[in-house]
Amino acid sequence: MTPHPTAEDLRDALRELLASRPTPLIATHRGTPLGSFADNTLRAAVGAVRSGADMVEIDVIRSRDGEYFAFHNGYEKKQFGRDFDVREMDSAELAELEYVFQGSSDWKGLQPIQSLLDGLPGIWWNIDRSWTMWPELLDVLAASGHAERLILKSPPQPEVLNALAAHPYPFLYFPMVRTLEELASVEARSGVNLVGAELLAGDASAPFATAEAVATVAARYPMVLLNALNLENCRPLYLGWDDEVSVLEDPDLGWGRLIDAGATAVQTDWPHLLRDYRAGRS
Repeated sequence: MTPHPTAEDLRDALRELLASRPTPLIATHRGTPLGSFADNTLRAAVGAVRSGADMVEIDVIRSRDGEYFAFHNGYEKKQFGRDFDVREMDSAELAELEYVFQGSSDWKGLQPIQSLLDGLPGIWWNIDRSWTMWPELLDVLAASGHAERLILKSPPQPEVLNALAAHPYPFLYFPMVRTLEELASVEARSGVNLVGAELLAGDASAPFATAEAVATVAARYPMVLLNALNLENCRPLYLGWDDEVSVLEDPDLGWGRLIDAGATAVQTDWPHLLRDYRAGRS
């Protein structure tokens, strides 16, 4: 059996990634689902990488028979035109699902996590919306052959941190936090290979709403992600400095402010535009 890398080995690899790319690192949301490329598919991941992404975020579900696929449950009607729950289907049924817009007839069905990771070897992945399936999913990811380029994300829930800390593979990890106290609760949990955090600030009164507060985290960790996404619930993830403002008004008012605030990574649905903006600032 090949020995696991150490926690420090994995942190070094992340530092090398950050050092090799312009700041900030560009993390795409479920790949780049443009045209006929549905989100959380290999097509969208390839599109993301070719659009300038440094890291691709994906979501995970578990089928009724215990297999793992890339999908964000709750989007079944959007993707397949009808209301149902993919988690209540078995893997054979999920493989036959037909998207509302497939673009061509040579592909269909949800993407198994293993085939998605195998399809783009060598790139970095952010695994989101997976923590309810830990620790079983952690076993699958550890055996995938790609674990050294996975960064896991979750809310800082005690049961989630316990599952992560107890696992023999030292996965890179960053929590989604709104306060220094939430981050401190993760720091206090031994066995977690903490490399930073996604800092959330809904308005100017939020604890992480200043560059000084962001800097306190950036001084200790390499991965400080500020999120430019516009979600369906319309709640701002970081002060409204988001993709909509960046695309429709001025990127200086969105992505530029996130960068100036100290983000070492920005998550976006528009990697090609952020890539070009980042290059222009450089």
